[in-house]
Amino acid sequence: MLDTVDLAGRAGDKVRSYSLGMRQRLALAAALILAPDLLVLDEPTNGLDPAGIRDFRDLFRRLGSAGKTIFISSHLLGEVQQMCDDVAIIKEGRLIAQGSVSELLKRGDALELRVTDNEKAIQALRQLEGVGDITLDGDRLTVQAPRERAADISRALAESGVYLYELRPKESSLEEFFLEVTAGEQG
Repeated sequence: MLDTVDLAGRAGDKVRSYSLGMRQRLALAAALILAPDLLVLDEPTNGLDPAGIRDFRDLFRRLGSAGKTIFISSHLLGEVQQMCDDVAIIKEGRLIAQGSVSELLKRGDALELRVTDNEKAIQALRQLEGVGDITLDGDRLTVQAPRERAADISRALAESGVYLYELRPKESSLEEFFLEVTAGEQG
């Protein structure tokens, strides 16, 4: 198990000389000794430095690939997004949302644009079929439209004398999704 958690090289050292991350890996090794199919971990990266967090993330991915199911309870949604394949959002004992991270974050196709003229771009985009809400935040436009419409949007803008600096799918985060699905929830 020490090999699994990358502590074999420190096996002869006293535990009191271990860093917090090493102690957490040792605790994980102890939990793995009985070869459980399911591990339940509460805030496993709490208190770790960025390198320790990355090490745990890699370790969890390796364990998952080896057939282990790891249930992680955490408020660090950026880490959850990077570590987990599936998530469930529970509030006050009630399931609010669940599914694969990639599917949950795909909701509401949107494109993010930076253009030469925001006003003209908004006018041109409002004329396009299949384009939903258009919002301006700083120098970025967000257009509710599927990724497949990117070429049509680019062409319509160019025909209106508006040119792109940038056009990309709007990336959502698990934190944004969490805030969206819990908005209006009491607590």
